[in-house]
Amino acid sequence: MRMKRLSALVMAGLGALSVSSAVAVSAPADAAIKAKFMQSVTLPDDMIPWPLRFGGISGIDNVGGGNFVLISDGSGDVGPARYYQLHLPFLREGILGGPVGPLQLTGGGTVLGPGNMPLAPGQFDLEGIRKRGGDLVVSSEGAHPFIRIIRPPGLFVRDLPLPVAYRPGRKTGLQVNAGLEGLAVSPNGTISTLTEGPLQQDPAGGSRLLQFVGKGTAEYVYRTDPGYGASELLAINNTDFLVLERSYDAKTRRNGVKIYWTTTNGGARITGATSGATRALPKNLIYDVGALPNLVPDNVEGMTWGPNINKNKRTLVLVSDDNFNHPAQHTKIHILSVAF
Repeated sequence: MRMKRLSALVMAGLGALSVSSAVAVSAPADAAIKAKFMQSVTLPDDMIPWPLRFGGISGIDNVGGGNFVLISDGSGDVGPARYYQLHLPFLREGILGGPVGPLQLTGGGTVLGPGNMPLAPGQFDLEGIRKRGGDLVVSSEGAHPFIRIIRPPGLFVRDLPLPVAYRPGRKTGLQVNAGLEGLAVSPNGTISTLTEGPLQQDPAGGSRLLQFVGKGTAEYVYRTDPGYGASELLAINNTDFLVLERSYDAKTRRNGVKIYWTTTNGGARITGATSGATRALPKNLIYDVGALPNLVPDNVEGMTWGPNINKNKRTLVLVSDDNFNHPAQHTKIHILSVAF
């Protein structure tokens, strides 16, 4: 489908953006980082129709010029392996303009495999997307996990080799639905991924942070809160990260969403070893989005930096996965300000 037609479909499908403001509550934070809630925006359901149906957003990244790439995590039952590039109309104060949202499709494409062949249904479950130079890095969990470098609009460049311990097996390796979830690219170009949960051979609660360093890898243990899984990883600098942890309470039907700071600086490496007795990376709570009384955060999966507000403060953008489950769930964008 040509870009002009796609843009027309997006504009035709956009009504008024639903914008709500929850109570802005300061949160416990690392001494050097403080965050505050600013805004929540609900995007129209199915604003891009079949065959490139919009939804299932599990990752987002800022690619510059007000443009953001968003990846869909459908496994082939709701369209091909795909990502979108949208322009988000941020105002100077760091919030999105409204009530009518002039969202524009400015790019996107289909994630292809080796030989630039389309991925068959069931061969992908895309979870993360990051810009790296002129390329994009995408991650996929499931039975066939991969970290893949692509060139817009989705051309295959190469896959990064996963350590043997990560290869899915009967009792070892990545869990099918708790695998390569978080994805980050540091300023120096280092690619990092964070598993949603432990490897099958690891104790409960111990996610693995895997970094591709030079021609090798480095691994660390990151422990999530009880009942939470690691959903996203975002680089602050070459050693520090923000981690998005999420949960779901079936009784209250509410999602827990917490943002933590962590660092690999001085962390204990576990390359090739299980994480049972290894010291985990430190973590400090930056913000508890799920604790906001007037906000229904939904299933938040993606996180990226937005525009700067001033030299010491910038926006943090979160996005939720609607699971193509309308009207119960929607794609939501939550915006925080983060001061360093």
